[in-house]
Amino acid sequence: MRRLAFLMAGAAVWLFLFAIPAFADGGPHVASVNNGTGTGGLTSDSCAGCHRAHTAQASYLLKEEVPGLCLTCHGTSGLGATTNVEDGLQFAPAGDGSRSGTTLGALRAGGFVNAYIGSSSAARLASNNTTPTLMAKVPVRSTAQVVTSRHMSITSQVSATVWGNGPDGSGAGGNTTLNCTSCHNPHGNGQYRILNKQPAGEGGTATFPATDAVVTDGPALVPVAGVLPTRNYTVQQWNPTSGTRMLLASDVTAGAFGWTAGDYFHRKVPWNSTSNSSTVRDGPNGQPSTFSGQMNTWCAQCHTRYLSTDAGDQNADSIFTYRHETTGDKPCTTCHVAHGSNAQMTGFNSTHQYFPGQGTDPSTTANADSRLLKVDNRGTCQLCHDPTGSMLANQFVGTSPVPVLP
Repeated sequence: MRRLAFLMAGAAVWLFLFAIPAFADGGPHVASVNNGTGTGGLTSDSCAGCHRAHTAQASYLLKEEVPGLCLTCHGTSGLGATTNVEDGLQFAPAGDGSRSGTTLGALRAGGFVNAYIGSSSAARLASNNTTPTLMAKVPVRSTAQVVTSRHMSITSQVSATVWGNGPDGSGAGGNTTLNCTSCHNPHGNGQYRILNKQPAGEGGTATFPATDAVVTDGPALVPVAGVLPTRNYTVQQWNPTSGTRMLLASDVTAGAFGWTAGDYFHRKVPWNSTSNSSTVRDGPNGQPSTFSGQMNTWCAQCHTRYLSTDAGDQNADSIFTYRHETTGDKPCTTCHVAHGSNAQMTGFNSTHQYFPGQGTDPSTTANADSRLLKVDNRGTCQLCHDPTGSMLANQFVGTSPVPVLP
């Protein structure tokens, strides 16, 4: 019954949006439409976008199995959605809300096949005080790279380990098969990115909580210069001149250490803010004070042993004994992308990172999986930490951001 609640309702998005172009995001994935209380009422035709009552070609009366059905709109060749999750790109909407040919930017979540994460061009800047705080940026690439890790396969549905799933002492984690609908509710639910309040895989030994993890959505964006509003899924999310989070292609202009190169690390907005206020934390749902905690709670629905308030705390688990702190302005999405990363693991220590519970000798278990990280090798650590204590105030290290659109 759980899967039944996840069924798609609107693959023919361009047809659907032509009738209701005012949606800020979600396309047909809007609860009020699919529960009969919104536009179209009980006579809405959105169901036919994905379902066939008697001639369906997939389970749950779908026209096609997921994820193939999702990719008819959200794939490389799909035109029904502005987001291309295969290549990690967002496009400007056409007049009817479908995908235009204008690229807005690179998706914050990366891509399942290719991604535009500037993993080799990370930069950091020390704040101007006696004990420097490191502020970091991971820019956008102008060309795509093949991903080196992905949250799930979009070509073959296979069972995989959910790292850290289950109680302490239960091994590396249970296993399950993930699909698009494991994380997203295509019928709409009012959540940020239509995230399921109770994400879950299909089959296997993994366990999932029976309680909801709420990640509240933000308000619709206001149209700019007549452009159809769209929720900003890209890493270039901040325009300090206008004070809006609307991204237009014309917003990408030159600027030293500025916002214009985008920021995959997106810990704060703007990236070089010296403030510790919760209001500068990156909240892509428009709620920076609560986003980090809500997002971490949601991720922990599957990775149940990953949350920690203090990296110095020892846990009763032989594998996940000490865990990185996940409080304050450190949501899981600071270090990791949700879909796929093109970060390159080339150093010996990084290529010999065995998976949890799968061996104890890193010299014989070479693995170049990037773990959905955003920086080559283990550069993610360098963006926040200086273990030598020698970083000088106002010192800049890395590549100066270059404003680009993919």
